[in-house]
This record gives sequence, structure tokens and C-alpha cells, in this order.
Amino acid sequence: IDIEAARQKITASTEFRGSNVWILIFAVAVASVGLNINSIPVVIGAMLISPLMGPVMGIGLSLGINDMGLLRKSFKNLILMTSISIFTAAIYFLITPLSLENPSELLARTNPTVYDVLIAFFSGLAVIVEVCRKEKGTVFAGVAIATALMPQLGTAGFGIANGNAEYFFGAVYLYFINSAFIALAVFLMVRYMKFPLVKISDPQKAKKVHRLITVFTVILVLPSIYTAIMVIRENRFSTDAKAFVEANRTLGNSYIYDYSITQSAGKSLLTLSIAGEGMDEHSLDELKKEAAGYGI
Repeated sequence: IDIEAARQKITASTEFRGSNVWILIFAVAVASVGLNINSIPVVIGAMLISPLMGPVMGIGLSLGINDMGLLRKSFKNLILMTSISIFTAAIYFLITPLSLENPSELLARTNPTVYDVLIAFFSGLAVIVEVCRKEKGTVFAGVAIATALMPQLGTAGFGIANGNAEYFFGAVYLYFINSAFIALAVFLMVRYMKFPLVKISDPQKAKKVHRLITVFTVILVLPSIYTAIMVIRENRFSTDAKAFVEANRTLGNSYIYDYSITQSAGKSLLTLSIAGEGMDEHSLDELKKEAAGYGI
């Protein structure tokens, strides 16, 4: 591995000016068109164009080497790039004449699962190893496609343009998960590979920087753990609910003809639509006991 070259490359990738600004705008425009026409190849193309990965990796590196200056620059540029991306996507979806009855690519960016957590974390591990090794390969392209940061911002822009809070917050939530776990993976690998720490001559300033770095690391790690737990819980509830419905389709002289799962603010709700004869209190109690056996 070449630690110094890796540090320089990640630091350079956190810059956001000149051509990078236009590349970002064009990338989110491509992503928005791809989401609008439901085209997976176009969405993948936008992921490869996007320069968003740089600041995310910069946050992980800066936490790992105690570089407060790099942390501030990476965080500021990530916020700026995220804002510009959402704004560009919102403008596109406000003026586009196209609409879809079944926007599956948009919907896919609004429902995070535990697999998104795993994809982001292992992709982050892969990309920092790729940056550090002397022989370069194609990992960057693979990580860009796997984590798919750009389409989430396009979906958030769609949510703003259409006044759809569910699309906006779902996409931003998924974007946060991916960004946080990529940064966390980079941070862990930087510490594991023993990148040299930034030395500060003033002891008081060094203490202050270390304190701020520690606080920011905790802010990054704790919400990430909480998010992972919530995603796992929601995923488990959905799985259990589907199993419960399939096992209880027929209820005496009634049957479950449809159901929906709603998850919000840490709470999960299973709503059953039942046809046939009305169910008495005893039957309802038995159904609830059966549901409890599935953890519902």
C-alpha cells in the first residue's frame, strides 16, 4: 500500500470547484432523467459520473488522522454538493413533461433495508483499500454503482418538486445511511492501516482538535448504529408480517385479501383487509395471539 499517495488522492477528491461543480450538476441531471424514464442503465451512468464520493471519503480520512481542517472542508463540500444536487433535481422534475404510473426506480430509493447498510459498509472498505494499494483497479466504479448516492438525491428532488414528503425523507434517509457507513468504513480502515496522525505544535489546540474529532466520530458512529438497528427491526417486522399473512389467509368463513405495512418514527403497523363474514371478538383475539407469535 501507498499511504501518502492515498492521503493525497482522497484530499484532492474533496475539492469542489471549477469543473467538479458542472460535472455534479450534469450527473444529477442524468440521474433525474434516468429516474424519470425508469431506465436502470441511465441511472448507473449517473452514478459513475458523480464526484460525490470524494467528500464522503474525506470525512472518514479526516476522522482517522485527526485532521480538523480536512474534516471541515469535506463536510462543508458534502453539504454544498448535496444541496446543489437536490436543487438541480427539483428543477428538472418541476419542468419535465414526463410522468410514470409505476416509477419503480424512484420507489427503490425510498425504502432502506438492512442490505443497504451492509452494501455501504463493505463498499467503503473496498474503496479505501483500492485507494491505498499501488496497483489500481476498477473498485471505484463498482463502489459508485453499488452505493448509488446520486439517484437518492434525484429522488429527494422529485419529492420536493411534487410535494411528496415520503419520497424526500425516504431518499434522504437512505442517502445518510450510505454516506455514514462509507465514511465509517474508511475511518476504521485508516486507523487499521495506521495512517500517520496530523501533528499540531500547540498542545492546547491539539487537545481541542482531538476533542472535536472525538465528538464528531461519536456523532457519526452512534446514529449509524441506531440507523442500522432501526433498519434491521423494520426489515424483520416486514418479513414476519408477510409470513403471518401467508399462514393465516383463511380465517374461518373470512379471508385476508390484502394487507399493508406502515413504518414511521420507529413504529410498525400491519393493516389487514378482511372479506367474508364478520369476525367476533373471540376470533379477533385468536388472530392477535397468532400475530404475537410472529412478533407482531
